[in-house]
Amino acid sequence: MANLHVDATTDAAAVIERAGGYLAADPVGLNVIWSVVKQGAGSGAPGRYWMLEADSDIAGIVIESPPGHFAAISPMRREHADEMAAAISGEGHRLSGVSGEASTASAFAGCWTERVRTAAVVRDAQRLYALGHLVQPEGVTGRLRRAELSEREVVIEWWSSFQVETGSPAGDVSPAVDSALSAGRLFFWDDGGARCFARATEPLGGISRIGAVFTPPQWRRRRYAAACVGALCEWVRNEEGANSVLYAQLGNPSSNAIYQRLGFEAVSEMLVYRFDDVVNGK
Repeated sequence: MANLHVDATTDAAAVIERAGGYLAADPVGLNVIWSVVKQGAGSGAPGRYWMLEADSDIAGIVIESPPGHFAAISPMRREHADEMAAAISGEGHRLSGVSGEASTASAFAGCWTERVRTAAVVRDAQRLYALGHLVQPEGVTGRLRRAELSEREVVIEWWSSFQVETGSPAGDVSPAVDSALSAGRLFFWDDGGARCFARATEPLGGISRIGAVFTPPQWRRRRYAAACVGALCEWVRNEEGANSVLYAQLGNPSSNAIYQRLGFEAVSEMLVYRFDDVVNGK
């Protein structure tokens, strides 16, 4: 039986140094965790990180960044998820929730409820897709263009609406908008004006994550989202030599169908759990 040890830190740079190889080995499944840790290492943004070692090799990671946000957990074995839950709860630390690959998130949530004596409630279910053969939609008028700094307020409004519609944790999106705008990672589909927007993260391990795809209600049912995502994936491939991944809520059959028609292929299912003791202040 492997010797298990959990190392906790608030130093994102130390996580990159210790677990960089582990993250790079699965740039699709670990893209969110890798990008959050890398951003924290570069910006100094606060966060908490737990690395599970099995016989001195990294076998799993849990991150909470920013503090109080739902934790993200990497895929790992059930006994490893239990070890993580024991270590984090043993610190006296309390998580507000957890998200990750379905079986791992469920295992961790179950172990957490046993150790903390709280309830775990499924808040969201998603599917992770990776792009296979890209099939662009035909007959959609307009073009892809990079968002400009002068459009900051529009992006903040649309991104905030995206958060509300998807049930994402409420909060000020302006720091994320400013970071994405300054890095040139936000794009509009323009058809006589902005109609849809999306973000493409900086490639890590040859993978860019497409997200925050939003079309205002008055511009829907014109296939702008499909055209925007398709063109953005092509830009990522041609300009950066990277492939694209994205997440779609399983409760939204329209978005899943759109992405499948574009050539995205299912990789895994994801679950998000809320822990009620923290959310309800118990």
